[in-house]
Amino acid sequence: MTVKNISTRANICGRSAKCKGGHSAVEQSSYICREKMYSEYDGHTYYPKYSEDLVHSEVLLPKNAPEEYKDPSVLWNSVELFEKASDAQLARTLRIELPNEWSYRLAEEVVRDYCIRNFVSKGMCVQFAIHDSENPKTGQRNLHCHIMLTLRGIDEQGKWMPKQKKVYCRDENGERIPLIDKKTGQQKVDKQNRKQWKCETIQTNDWNSRENAKIWRKDLTDTINEVNEKIGMTENFWEHRSFKEQGLDIIPQIHLGEKASAMERAGIRTIRGDINRDIIAKNAIIDAARAVYQKAKEELEAVKAIPVAVVKSIKNEILDVIRKVAERNNNRLSLPIMKGKFIGAVSDRASLQDRAKMEAYVQGKGWTTFAEMQAERKSVEAQYDQLDKSRADMCSRMDYLEKLLDMHRKYEPYQKINAEYWKLKKAEETKGKGGILGFAKKSLAEEYKKKHQTELTTYRMYRDVLKDMIAEPDKKIVPKSWQKELEGLEERYAKTQRPYSEAVVDLAKMEVLNHNKRDLERMLQNESHQRNRDITRKKNDPIL
Repeated sequence: MTVKNISTRANICGRSAKCKGGHSAVEQSSYICREKMYSEYDGHTYYPKYSEDLVHSEVLLPKNAPEEYKDPSVLWNSVELFEKASDAQLARTLRIELPNEWSYRLAEEVVRDYCIRNFVSKGMCVQFAIHDSENPKTGQRNLHCHIMLTLRGIDEQGKWMPKQKKVYCRDENGERIPLIDKKTGQQKVDKQNRKQWKCETIQTNDWNSRENAKIWRKDLTDTINEVNEKIGMTENFWEHRSFKEQGLDIIPQIHLGEKASAMERAGIRTIRGDINRDIIAKNAIIDAARAVYQKAKEELEAVKAIPVAVVKSIKNEILDVIRKVAERNNNRLSLPIMKGKFIGAVSDRASLQDRAKMEAYVQGKGWTTFAEMQAERKSVEAQYDQLDKSRADMCSRMDYLEKLLDMHRKYEPYQKINAEYWKLKKAEETKGKGGILGFAKKSLAEEYKKKHQTELTTYRMYRDVLKDMIAEPDKKIVPKSWQKELEGLEERYAKTQRPYSEAVVDLAKMEVLNHNKRDLERMLQNESHQRNRDITRKKNDPIL
């Protein structure tokens, strides 16, 4: 049996730019049911691009919904006209994958039952549309379903209900709690002199709960697995959990979208397609790494099988130093009084003194002698120096670009005024080519210049300052290029953070190990001197 990870996507359709499920509920409905629709809210008529892939479209209503809402155009126009806010959320959109082996009739029955159980029973109006398409190159089917859900409940009169309501906070006696002005100590009042009370806003339903997405995904896969078992399709087991929840280090691919999918099918590479190809390549690397890990795990099991006596015979001088120092220092390593270059850069210095962590670090590196550690230290230091210089150069360049962009923000308003002046002046010069302007006619450009003399002078001042700041020989003012370069540098700088931090921690641990080696030598020497003094005292004093 093969595990099939289900593909689902949930978004919000709304008027805000942040909404990823479209900005018109009528448009989304037109798209999924492949019908022309007119939006009474924005006055647009929406024409679906495709129609040949529609299998079935249907609207399901809860008990209080008006019967005319069976028409998706009526339903979603009602939703849009009821919502007044410019950033209103209009609908929830879902896209779910279905088994390609299912018949259309079976898919229709299963999806209808799924929608009634999960959505209509909760009071939502539901529109679902089943689509099927085929990749002309591979012949692979793509049976899937689009679902649109309303976000408001419907009351007994068939009217849209509020999404949220205000509830007054009450004390232990059930009395409303007044809203107190901290400055006066008195109860606040509004502009109409009405007393203000402490309150909170609560949702009228739980449809926006993040847990719903998991519940809906699980119910969908449970339903698919149950149906497949009944019809004898047991080759695949559909899994609702994400790769992360399954403990798999697999990167999920991104959704292509209709335009990118069409272009990819036509053999045209797209950015989103390239991202997915990159993800596939990275997943292959992860699979290879997992195989290496499994092999290492097996080798570790083989090492564990070696008798303890044999293992003890292999001397590790670094672990020996850690053990002896820990025995003399409350089971931990010591840190130098004068912190080294790298120790001081580590915030969690307690971990540098932790015996178990330092032993695990040395074992992970595979060192048995300090000579081996010193050899690797040179390599890590070279890597650190290279990263440090690269990061310093990037910081310097980013600081330079930020100063240019900051100055350009001050310069830009005056640049627009100067541009407007020259626009007027050139327009007058163009008109003047056909004949001589009358002496009595005023020059709009000169009037504008006179009115904005201060701003035009400030423009020239900022322009000169900005050009003096530009280090490039051409002295071009190119804010878009600066911003693009800055963003690229910030991304590159962020990518160096992890290897840079790892190098710092590695070098700090090596500093600690070297310090403890010297510290142990000093302690052993002192202990030897003390023993010699004790022996001498016993010889010289017979009583002892």
